[in-house]
Amino acid sequence: MVTRRLPSLNALRAFEAAARLGALNRAADELSVTESAVSRQIRVLEDELGVGLFRRVHRGVRLSPAGERLASALGQAFETIRRGVDEVRKGPAEIRVRVLPTLGTRWLLPRLSAFESAHPDLKVRVSVLWESMTPDDVEHDVGIVMDENRWPPERLIALFRERLTPVCSPAYLKRIGRLDTPAALRRALLLHCSGAPDWPLWLKQAGFPEAETDGGEWFDTMDMALRAAERGRGVAIADLAMVADDLTLGRLVRASGIVVTDRTNYHVVRRDTGRARPEVDRFVDWLLAEAAATDQGDGETAAVTEEA
Repeated sequence: MVTRRLPSLNALRAFEAAARLGALNRAADELSVTESAVSRQIRVLEDELGVGLFRRVHRGVRLSPAGERLASALGQAFETIRRGVDEVRKGPAEIRVRVLPTLGTRWLLPRLSAFESAHPDLKVRVSVLWESMTPDDVEHDVGIVMDENRWPPERLIALFRERLTPVCSPAYLKRIGRLDTPAALRRALLLHCSGAPDWPLWLKQAGFPEAETDGGEWFDTMDMALRAAERGRGVAIADLAMVADDLTLGRLVRASGIVVTDRTNYHVVRRDTGRARPEVDRFVDWLLAEAAATDQGDGETAAVTEEA
């Protein structure tokens, strides 16, 4: 295929500016050249194309029909170039994400480098904070929240459901045995996440509703309790999505085959409800794909809580 040589870029720029501004002197000011230089470039362009682009009138110039067609095409082309240059100048598009501590440190952040490698034109900035993103949060574009009533249901995009089971270090499990009997439970030091009813929930579904849960040690987050469990301190309740890597690498083992599937869900929320941003679309699609691929395990026995 033979590619026709384009006219001089300087000539095209001079013509586009004169056509857009309606005067040669204004075009000269914008391009920082003399008016005679603009006039000369336009004559060069007309000679190369073999057609008149302007009609000289008493107080300036007026586009010919051919000039109008070329001015329209060049206006669009130069605007596309300007936008492209602006995008490069300002760097990658930025997505600001807000997540809760355990989800951020154990699930999102370990996966994020893969997203950034696959999308070098996007920059993700993560805030790992105690409180979930709220509808009036204007500092973040995307949030991952747990079930709560501050967001309208239609704004919640389901990510995955909590699946809870006890975990501990391999050495600790060898010492106390699996949590399949009341005696084993009495030997275990229970590690609690403050404010979460995970142990009472699991014990009830596992068939030990009368087991004592007031003892043990308490931590602000599930992640803190899991770190203590990794070091052989006791047994913690884990969401399987948060410990998939630990189980695979043998840092933690499951202390029971019973998995409790609560009705607590993680959801994605986004701020750009009026006009969706394509980069946010890409990030949310990736989150959903990662959630679907997360190995949460099925357990030897699964129990689902039924709440009214």
